[in-house]
Amino acid sequence: MCTDVPHVSTHLSADDPVRMREFAQSLSAELKRRAELLGRSDFAEWHTGRELADRMVAQRTAASGDLDSPPSATVRLRPGADRRKTQAAPALPRLVVVVDDLDQLVSPALGAPGRPAAGSVMRALEAVARDGERLGVHLVAATAPCPRTAQTEPVKQASLRVALDAPVVGRGPDDPAPGRGRLVRADGRGTEFQGGRVTGRIPRTATLRPTVVPLEWHRMGDPPARRQVRELGNGPTDLALLASALDRAARQVASPRVPSLL
Repeated sequence: MCTDVPHVSTHLSADDPVRMREFAQSLSAELKRRAELLGRSDFAEWHTGRELADRMVAQRTAASGDLDSPPSATVRLRPGADRRKTQAAPALPRLVVVVDDLDQLVSPALGAPGRPAAGSVMRALEAVARDGERLGVHLVAATAPCPRTAQTEPVKQASLRVALDAPVVGRGPDDPAPGRGRLVRADGRGTEFQGGRVTGRIPRTATLRPTVVPLEWHRMGDPPARRQVRELGNGPTDLALLASALDRAARQVASPRVPSLL
């Protein structure tokens, strides 16, 4: 269902070696393009400089006589102003690469269709782990306790680690609920958390649906509004409903689609 979210531009499966190689080449090319575009600046510095440059160009456009003022009420841009507009620096969004099972790329099973291409993908992910933060490219990877995976560059360079508690069989009232875990920062500080489940099915007759509304940045820390507790049933999952709500919201505001790397 996550592939229906408008933020997702490319979905890749490990059993497709051709697309895996294409993805590795495209991701490496994107890192090189960003490195050439940013130069010695990092992602945040480049965007700050771009915003300042846009404001300066806007001021010069109004002050340097780029507007024709004919006798009529029509206002036309001179060619010089239009040329500066087309030469503006390209937009550069953040890019997040999500790997559902990094262990499959580090140690693919013998006979796995994607085994020959896994090495090229890993090399591209290692480049993201080393240089991605400066270039605005981030890596989110899920792994199991695997000694070989622990020695890879993506794991060594991780600035945030999430460790989920193992599920308890025959859980008692005092045992932690599923989704309990710990967030560990690079300096060793940790924060315990309780994650919510979004894959459970709800009754088909349920009337409550996920909604997407604008939220101001200063309200991000507010607690969520209390909602009625639903019992699970045979209807769609919360994840499917949330993906659908996000897609509708994106279409309502005419949000542009992010081009795929492939």
